[in-house]
Amino acid sequence: MMKTKILFLIILCLPVISQAQLSQNLSKRFPAYIIYKIEDVVSKINLTEDKQIQIGNKLLEKDRLANISLTNGKPASMLKSCYTIDINFLKPILSKDQLESYEYEMNKDNRFLAALKFAKELKLDAAQISEIRKQNFSLGEDSKMSAKETIWVYDDKLFQILSKDQFILLHRIIYKEQSMEDAKNDWDKIIKLKLVANENDKTEFVKILMYHFVKNGFLDKKAERYDKAQRDLWTNKIALEEPFLLIHVNILSDGNYADNKYSSVIKCEKELELTKKQIDTLLFKYSQLERIKFENKEKESTAIVPKAVPSEYDDVTKILTTDQVKKWLLNKNLKEAKRIASRNWEQLQVEGLTTGLDKDKTLTELSVYQLKYLVARERGMIDHTQDVIFFVRDVEKEKPELLKQLDALIAQSKSKNTTAKSVLTW
Repeated sequence: MMKTKILFLIILCLPVISQAQLSQNLSKRFPAYIIYKIEDVVSKINLTEDKQIQIGNKLLEKDRLANISLTNGKPASMLKSCYTIDINFLKPILSKDQLESYEYEMNKDNRFLAALKFAKELKLDAAQISEIRKQNFSLGEDSKMSAKETIWVYDDKLFQILSKDQFILLHRIIYKEQSMEDAKNDWDKIIKLKLVANENDKTEFVKILMYHFVKNGFLDKKAERYDKAQRDLWTNKIALEEPFLLIHVNILSDGNYADNKYSSVIKCEKELELTKKQIDTLLFKYSQLERIKFENKEKESTAIVPKAVPSEYDDVTKILTTDQVKKWLLNKNLKEAKRIASRNWEQLQVEGLTTGLDKDKTLTELSVYQLKYLVARERGMIDHTQDVIFFVRDVEKEKPELLKQLDALIAQSKSKNTTAKSVLTW
């Protein structure tokens, strides 16, 4: 845990390229188009005024030669190289470290250059730096490999050169921008839903950011190392480490979360007027359940005895009040009740039982019944007392006449099919 925190702090302290710091004296020496070209370089790496002037002077010389070429009849289309700033152009001016930083900014997929760029943060020694430079040179610019294959080469070589901690940190650095963006998007949703008392307290934000660093660095989408099944497996495993606040916002904003009893309660937290303590307990139970389910699935092909899965209903009834449980069951089953009612209406239409009926009124009646039935049935799963058993039976007796007719027709149809099959068998 301590190593993880140290690695995370290193990532947070990584230098950020600031906006171009052009020397104010450039305008006295060079025309606008030269300054524009210098700015393009300075936007990628910080350079002293002297280095900026050297680039400007070299561009002026290139411009002079280009004008001579034009005078001698050379076509303008052939002059592009005179105004191109590349590594060969910069090599006489910049140090090796500066050149590598510039190359990295031009090609951030090059993981050798990424390692060299962040050599200080990775605490690379001289031998490691030398070997990475050697590997980068040997790979060359004319590699015929695909982007994915090239990344695999980077990683295979770097895995041999770097320590485990350095290798992990490098991957998290590579995905720093993505992780920051992911965390910011999550935080914006958290603020919008008012899930934190003080939006300026970044303690929870840092937890979410750390989670994304781990997730993105490990999954390493650019490398495409996993097929869908493997990727889903690792994604689910990493999700077990989600901070509770992130689980909370994902449930409320229809993000990625597991559909279990705990999440269904949290989903309607406003309607139930849940307390912070209740929400925290539900989030803990949610996380605990998903971890047990995942670990048990991993052990399916082994002789290890699976862990006991907690009863979600028992937990929920202990966390919520009696009134909250009733409201939860109503909210939880409302959508399903409407869906079943719509399906009932379609079946009634097929059987010719909707003639003269008001569709909206009938759908409402069917939805009300289905909701009562679903709630009663679920209450039966929660509480096995005699009172609840009788309650379920009473609800079933209230079934609308239309549904009874539909049941009879469906049963009759099934009976005919069974008879027909028997005849065919003979």
